[in-house]
Amino acid sequence: MTDAVIRSRTEEEIVFDAPGTDQPDSRRLLHWPIGYSPDFSDLWSLGEVVIDAQPEVVFGHLADICRRERDFTGIGDGSAADTEPQGLQTDSEFTYRLDGLAVRARVGECSRGSRLAWFAQGIDVGLYQEWLFLARGCRTLVLMGFAARGPAAIAHREADPAGAQRMVHRCLAGLKAQVERGTGTA
Repeated sequence: MTDAVIRSRTEEEIVFDAPGTDQPDSRRLLHWPIGYSPDFSDLWSLGEVVIDAQPEVVFGHLADICRRERDFTGIGDGSAADTEPQGLQTDSEFTYRLDGLAVRARVGECSRGSRLAWFAQGIDVGLYQEWLFLARGCRTLVLMGFAARGPAAIAHREADPAGAQRMVHRCLAGLKAQVERGTGTA
């Protein structure tokens, strides 16, 4: 994998590829909750990208998403309901648009600099998004997982089978561009 490539990953790679003993939770990379693993979801996608910044910096860009005046590629119109000044935290609630679909989210997992995950609910859809940040020297390997269930997820999958993968790639590309340009939180 080269630094500029955003790569899709199969479920087997995510489940069995361990980050190493120096990283948190080396048993498994993404924490798929019950009912939202790729096996049980109506729509899912995985991707990765290497970003030229430390994990804490990359995490800060994403955790501060609701306080941005501009849209983050693929994710837009974020507004915080109860986040603290330092950005998203466990149990924070916020609303956003994911590829135009309005959803309300609650952060379920937030480990500064290493992991951020939330559940979201929209009309006819429930979804789970997780971001994992792994240090690779002066860089960060970012893994993103997305899973959705419900009639809207099924309709999206049937109308555009590759749409979820493109959305994950856009989100990762947008995060990489913002971090490496030095825009937003540092």
